[in-house]
Amino acid sequence: MKILAMLHGFPPLHNAGAEWMVHDTLKYLIKKGHKATVMLPITGLKPYEISGIRVIPDENMNEMNKELNNHDIVISHLDRYGKALNRCEYYGKQFILFVHNTHVYAGIAEKHKPDMNQRWIYVVYNSEYTKNGVNYPNPSIIVHPPVDRERVFTRKSRAEYITLINLNENKGGDVFINIAKALPEKKFFGVKGSYGDQIIDETVKNIKYIENTPDIKSVYSKTRILLMPSIYESYGRTAIEAMINGIPVIANKTPGLLESLSYAGVFIENRLDIEEWKEKILMVEDNYKHYSDRSKERAAEIQQKTEEELKEMEEFILNAIDKKL
Repeated sequence: MKILAMLHGFPPLHNAGAEWMVHDTLKYLIKKGHKATVMLPITGLKPYEISGIRVIPDENMNEMNKELNNHDIVISHLDRYGKALNRCEYYGKQFILFVHNTHVYAGIAEKHKPDMNQRWIYVVYNSEYTKNGVNYPNPSIIVHPPVDRERVFTRKSRAEYITLINLNENKGGDVFINIAKALPEKKFFGVKGSYGDQIIDETVKNIKYIENTPDIKSVYSKTRILLMPSIYESYGRTAIEAMINGIPVIANKTPGLLESLSYAGVFIENRLDIEEWKEKILMVEDNYKHYSDRSKERAAEIQQKTEEELKEMEEFILNAIDKKL
């Protein structure tokens, strides 16, 4: 099959969890013998290829029409889903929405009103929490975000930093700064995100900041503990990436992070309680091997489960193309 992904951003130009989920999903399908093209609404974008995925600009209506006609099915998500949905309806293409959060997508459930009798919209949820949160009436499947071990795994030699990836308000950039202030003897590592206003305080001398980077290995090679003081997480891809490396994760108790981290997570009851963060960091440091081993164990479980889900998803997409769902 040939898949067209109409997206607003894609690696390595845009490095965020949703984009890497789509990337790793397409990479899996390509290994299974399928083909994938990504169209981005970036003026002047030079076509490129990543992991066998062809990436082209979405700036010419004639080219878009040609690509739509040459592909079997379209996937999209987030900021680009509306345009993709409209084009699929116009061209009579099957459409798959990747759902990464519990924010309701207008125009999805409505398309399934009985009087419209349309069965061409399908959903891939990134977690049980997300599915339960919106529960669209469309045919659906859950695929926890696949993580390419080769891309994220590193053999840490001198990992010494306590890290936060993405410093915006939702991810806890302000909380991170206050934790660093409370532990001046520790080294902290702030990695700028690819979206949202980044909260940075360069007067805090024990925080080292770096720009957003697709080279996530270099981040994990320096990371001893990963912090996730997020207000909201529907799953938490970076938690999985960290655990693959045996990096313990201390996190706010969001439903998504409870699902991804499970027994391996060290959870905070009150994300604004800096003393609690301090206590949990010191607790993990005092028994580091125990928490590291649990992280590796949980990561292995998730990767096996996700591999099974990807196989089910391939069949799900093929059935959607054949209109068997």
